[in-house]
Amino acid sequence: MKTSERLLARLREIDLDLPEGTRLVRVYPSPAMRTEGSWTWTALGPGGRDLRIGSQHSMATLLGAEMLLAEPVRSGVVDTDIDVVPARPCRQCATATETACRICRGPFCQTCFTDHHHEGYGTPAEPDW
Repeated sequence: MKTSERLLARLREIDLDLPEGTRLVRVYPSPAMRTEGSWTWTALGPGGRDLRIGSQHSMATLLGAEMLLAEPVRSGVVDTDIDVVPARPCRQCATATETACRICRGPFCQTCFTDHHHEGYGTPAEPDW
């Protein structure tokens, strides 16, 4: 099974609405565009219709990630793209997240982070000595 086919199956697992006949196509950005965060692949639907789903991360990187997160990215006045990024599971509820505690480096979602064991700007809630 090709890398693109395995990633397509994984994208369907995170409930992205991908019609039958969707294929993932490699995009070859220039080095300057690459540093600006341009996509390395995009999803094309039946008939070559652009589904506005892609990522600046390679397909292999996304396949190796613990979890995937599909983030809406505003690309214009009306259009919204979906950017697929690697994520880690939240320590408390296991949902996908990209944030981490600045003290313990643990991954947390926004909801669980508010109840996390640190308070203030980096001050532990309880002394650790």
